[in-house]
Amino acid sequence: MLLRYLAALALTLAVEVPLYVAALVWTWRIPMRRAVLLGVAVNLATHPALWWGLHFLRGVPALLGAELAVCVVEWLLLYWRLRRDPALLAVVAFGANAASLAAGLLLIR
Repeated sequence: MLLRYLAALALTLAVEVPLYVAALVWTWRIPMRRAVLLGVAVNLATHPALWWGLHFLRGVPALLGAELAVCVVEWLLLYWRLRRDPALLAVVAFGANAASLAAGLLLIR
């Protein structure tokens, strides 16, 4: 079970961190190191709760609700640390999470 979690976390980081870095560096000129750290940090803050919480939830609506909650938390964490355009940060958070959800769903099919 732990290996599956670590594989899921690795996939999430591999997909989301480059997207966060690209958006933060290109849009707001956030230093690369800080962008990487933020991308990793928001995922380490949300991924464990999502992963372990999904063991108690079933069905597509539960998955989508949990992903939506993760998006909101990551967006709020980014806004808290950066104080940049909240609407654009929301798009970045939702986009990164949509990409990693899609990657995960493609791999389990």
